[in-house]
Amino acid sequence: MVTAIIVNYHSHQLTIRAAATVLADQPDAQIVVVDNSESEAEAQALHAALPAGVECLVSPENIGFGRACNLGYSHARYEWILLLNPDALVLDGCIAELVGFLQKTPRAGAVAPLVYWDVDQTWLAPPILMHTPFTEAGMAILLRWPWLGNKISHIFRRWALGCVKSEQPVQRAMLSGGHLLLRRSALEAAGGLFDPAFFMYFEDTDLCRRLSQSGSQLYLLTSARAVHEWHCTQDKTEVSAASRQHYFHKHFFKSRFLTLRMKLDQSALKIRLPLGTDLGVCCTAPVFSVPECMKGGWVLELSPQPLLIPALYCFGSGREAYISEELWCRLGPGDYWVRITSSSDDSSHRFSFKII
Repeated sequence: MVTAIIVNYHSHQLTIRAAATVLADQPDAQIVVVDNSESEAEAQALHAALPAGVECLVSPENIGFGRACNLGYSHARYEWILLLNPDALVLDGCIAELVGFLQKTPRAGAVAPLVYWDVDQTWLAPPILMHTPFTEAGMAILLRWPWLGNKISHIFRRWALGCVKSEQPVQRAMLSGGHLLLRRSALEAAGGLFDPAFFMYFEDTDLCRRLSQSGSQLYLLTSARAVHEWHCTQDKTEVSAASRQHYFHKHFFKSRFLTLRMKLDQSALKIRLPLGTDLGVCCTAPVFSVPECMKGGWVLELSPQPLLIPALYCFGSGREAYISEELWCRLGPGDYWVRITSSSDDSSHRFSFKII
């Protein structure tokens, strides 16, 4: 039996849909929705339209994502704990696949499905990297030496595609808390669900690190499928910065790599972004020309990071590649980078554009 926890924040229509997909896939699941909206209208909409049997807990104030999940967890009745974002949904058979895997893999404390960006399943989300002082310093270095950054970017691409296309479970250090099945006993051994000091962001990073430290293994299971209709907002909020600071202070207080990252940020050594075709400001979704040598099969990568670490992946063929209007609308203001790479080798062509 599964307990699903969904945190709502002014997104009742999405939350209702997410809960419905859980019940369609696992009719006997316990679903706990925690409303953080501080809105009577939002709470009424949830109570009126959530499927029968769904428990709705209304917080009197916005207590943050982590504490809201903890509140839902305190009402959980079952061993298997599913965390699901309101803008995510599970596809047929997803939950049974995840539960079955944990049942036959005793050392596994958490497992995540393969995730698509769209319900048409044309764009794949990448595996997530664990934040460490080494990766932080490494990214800062790679942005200052593009020739090395490009080489590492291609290595990351091959590794990431190997993960998402694997027919076997892939052991991971980091999984997203937006669509994650957890073993309750593993959570208790790791000190509980989320550290309440994280209001939002990095709470799942901290959880994955604690699970690993307590002896649990984490896996990506590509035979289980989900969709996360993620919207890209590139602004670095104070909440995100505070959570990042707390995470690194908690786990890496004396790291020399963090010191190196700070020195790079303060140095006169300028960031040199990877070269490519600059499309300027785009008001509508651009169409990307595919070189003749790649038209038989290519991978289109999209990322708000110039090194495309990480990136979303779309597979196709032909002389043109594009982002659908539906997905284009999910890209907020900011800079974006695109790479079209041959499916047979590392030959590639890069683009960049800005949305304002």
